[in-house]
Amino acid sequence: MIDIQHRSFESTLLACEALGGVDLIVTSPPYPDARPGQYGGDASHDFTWPDYQRLGDHVARALKPGGFAAVNIDGPVRTTRPGIGSERSLIAFKLAIDWAERVGLRYVEHCAYVRDGAPGLFGDRWRSGWEPVHVFQRPGPSTADMTQARVSAKLAGEKHGRSRNRDAGGWVQSAARVHADTRCITTAIKGFVNRATVDQSHPGPFCDWLADAFVLCYSPPGGLVCD
Repeated sequence: MIDIQHRSFESTLLACEALGGVDLIVTSPPYPDARPGQYGGDASHDFTWPDYQRLGDHVARALKPGGFAAVNIDGPVRTTRPGIGSERSLIAFKLAIDWAERVGLRYVEHCAYVRDGAPGLFGDRWRSGWEPVHVFQRPGPSTADMTQARVSAKLAGEKHGRSRNRDAGGWVQSAARVHADTRCITTAIKGFVNRATVDQSHPGPFCDWLADAFVLCYSPPGGLVCD
């Protein structure tokens, strides 16, 4: 079943809570300096720190015990402090600490969504090539299975392992052999957005693989996922 609704995150996550909770939430909240209507919504104010806190509270209640939330969040280089100048927003780190310590979610993993930034010259800054993705869990029994998201192995085929021979005090070649043509993904999740097929009217398109990786690893077969 796929249910698509256009509504606020409060309404969406309250609906998840009413269903008894969901196995996985995948979301990318607006930048901290987003303006009303920038992302197609009808918010009457900027997305501010209290909004990120309310989002964390709703996410915790909308998850089943043991459920996961993957949050892609970054801030642009626009924040200016008096006497310091422009700097990159610290919102990604601030949110991770708040949701772990105040909200009480377990901080499972930090991932990097690797993607090419906008081309061109950037003066005294590097071009951004990744965005943070935090993975949280509501404490409870886990259904995570990291073997479900695999990619082609660069060195596929037969491999020999080594084991420690304590008596001889050296390394010996073991008889174990591994036949594999795939491997688990790393915390650097690479992908690209195909501009030829993506809906250009969407303000923040993502590659399919970013969502696939989290759905495959952090939700069970037949599970309920909230985007």
